[in-house]
Amino acid sequence: MAEKRGETEKLRYDFNTAGLLEIFFKDKWVRVTSKDFRSFDGQRRITLPTKVELGNVQVPMETYEYWGPVFMYGTNKEMAYTNSGSLYTGKIWERDRKISENRGK
Repeated sequence: MAEKRGETEKLRYDFNTAGLLEIFFKDKWVRVTSKDFRSFDGQRRITLPTKVELGNVQVPMETYEYWGPVFMYGTNKEMAYTNSGSLYTGKIWERDRKISENRGK
């Protein structure tokens, strides 16, 4: 059997990942993935439907600010909230960034 390498720890998500996740970046609200959302050190908000009905696409939505913990990108290491307006990055972020850049070539 092969040995596991890399990240084997399951990431904690203290929010509903199915909602519309946004961060306030460069004076506007930007939609992001849940992995980026949990690592952003700044204003964050989530938009969710107030109720769900089968066949009805016109449902009221509710937006609320999220004040949960901030984590280092790709880990469960909690970081201090400083409202810097940037991601807490690290080795995992750098590796993911390189993979993403190579796919575009």
